[in-house]
Amino acid sequence: MQLHSTCFVFLFSILIGTNIFAEAAKVVPGEYIIKMKSARAGAQSFQQQKSTTDKALRILSALGKDVEIKRSFSSSSMVQLKTNSKAKVDFLKNHPDVEFIEPNYLLSIGPVDITPMGVAPVGTDTYTQSYSAVQVTEAWAIAKPYNNATAKTIVAVVDTGLDMTHGVFADSNSIWTNTTELNGLPGVDDDHNGYVDDIHGWNFVARSNSIYDDNEHGTHVSGIILGVGQDILAYPVRESRTTIMPLKFLDGNGSGSTADAVSAIDYAISMGAKVINNSWGGNSYSRALHEAYTNAYNHNVVLVSAAGNSNVDIGSTPMYPAALDVPSNIVVAATSDSDTKASFSNYNTSLVHVAAPGVAIVSTVPAMGFSCMAPGCYQMLSGTSMAAPFVAGLAALVIREAPQLSAYQVKGIIKTQVDVVSGLATRVQTSGRVNVLKAIQSAIANVSTTNWSPSYVATYSTDSSSLASNSSAPKSGCGMVKMVSAAAANDSGGPSSGDLILIFSVILLPVVSAIALSRKKSVSVQSAAPAYQRKFDRFKLAKDIVIKVGDQVVQSVSESISVGGLSFANAANFEKGQKIKVQIAGHTEDIEGEIVWCSQKNSFGVKFLTLTENLKSQMEFWTAGMNPA
Repeated sequence: MQLHSTCFVFLFSILIGTNIFAEAAKVVPGEYIIKMKSARAGAQSFQQQKSTTDKALRILSALGKDVEIKRSFSSSSMVQLKTNSKAKVDFLKNHPDVEFIEPNYLLSIGPVDITPMGVAPVGTDTYTQSYSAVQVTEAWAIAKPYNNATAKTIVAVVDTGLDMTHGVFADSNSIWTNTTELNGLPGVDDDHNGYVDDIHGWNFVARSNSIYDDNEHGTHVSGIILGVGQDILAYPVRESRTTIMPLKFLDGNGSGSTADAVSAIDYAISMGAKVINNSWGGNSYSRALHEAYTNAYNHNVVLVSAAGNSNVDIGSTPMYPAALDVPSNIVVAATSDSDTKASFSNYNTSLVHVAAPGVAIVSTVPAMGFSCMAPGCYQMLSGTSMAAPFVAGLAALVIREAPQLSAYQVKGIIKTQVDVVSGLATRVQTSGRVNVLKAIQSAIANVSTTNWSPSYVATYSTDSSSLASNSSAPKSGCGMVKMVSAAAANDSGGPSSGDLILIFSVILLPVVSAIALSRKKSVSVQSAAPAYQRKFDRFKLAKDIVIKVGDQVVQSVSESISVGGLSFANAANFEKGQKIKVQIAGHTEDIEGEIVWCSQKNSFGVKFLTLTENLKSQMEFWTAGMNPA
């Protein structure tokens, strides 16, 4: 009887925890993103990409009229297609030349909280978008002065568009302009980028140059970015320190596709954006989106991603693109004015890097037919969608002070120059909320620092091999950053009795087997002494590291770390006992160490030979609130 009750409780917890009744992910019907295998591994030249894309186009064209080629992506050998033929999708999925094929997922947004009260402009040069102690105005006092001669950082806002007529943007000269198209011929692709008359960005929903925000989200996000560098509530508004490149991929309902998001990111990279803000996402992994993020890193672009608003740990319940561990991706949680984590904000001590104000943030919104006082309309919104653009605006100002820095170094400055908050110790990697003054001071101090970035080889998930017909898609919904979900598969909204029997049978078998085996082994297991006892607690912590072996320099990322040493993933040839020096991102000292071999994991590791108080303190800071592995 005890065995039966134990199994039932365990089964019930599995059913609840894995959410087997989850709704299927909603996709653009019949649309897929496909990529062909390349004859050459690693980064490809334009001609190699074109050759791979041409191969894809030939294969797809040979499948007949019921396979429509929607577009090819400029940055890679991916192609978007449309077909209602399951047989031809299965053919492509099993084709030896196809690297991956995935559905074109739909994404959407929805504000956590709205206060529809407009805020009238004021005459003082202050920062009142939130009341968090982020020291914005103090940073303005030491930053490069306002003037047209100083180059502005271009921030691409991949979102719902922008109301360019709003006084804050029109009067501050903050809207990005493609001068080649502006001075070119109407109806002609003057700069040969594949978009006609893209004077101020592009609308990937309507396939036009009209980037008007018919939702309000993109305009609100853009105002927050500008507000890190100037008072957007003052009238008249100053000349901006930042340029906004509006790229619309979400429609008036806040819904958009992965293919359009990837195209927008590719556009931003090719047209000179140095920061891309992504206040959106979903919980289905997309290989295509991951490749777009990798491409951004390879082109030295800072990526800023909202952590999401489901109040979950994105390490166990992933949200994308926040969970894409690309070196230039800054993932942002939301905090209140009192520096507490917003109740809705997602978190993770490895994937979420910093927090920023995201509750009741005042910013610009379109008039939507209403009459507004100059310079325009304002509204309060809450969400990690509001926290992310604050960090994007900060990244733009850091680049403005030290434009030679790499995207990775900009991320490093923002991560290290935070205000540590006790309540964030178990919620974000740095345990901190961003501080604009500290970050700008650090940027000024690094104006002569040499550009450096670690090498990065993306580890792509295999999730994309499951197509839209797969009913086991993850659950949806995360407030401002959520995935649109379809209705339940059957009319009752749940599985049939036959499904339940199958589910319980599949789960019950390994449980019963495990219990039976455990009874046989219990005596020997309980009496056996552990073969190895760690001297120091070890934590799963991803930190960029540089290992120096003589003249050889190896860049990698730690898998786990302790006061005594670390493990890492790398294919370099080492020898057990080699004396080395290690640099860990965020730690100023070189650490003396030696290479050790872990037979259990079949991999090399590093044993620290020097143990300073500084290293101990740094380790305590990194692992505060974490449970040992």
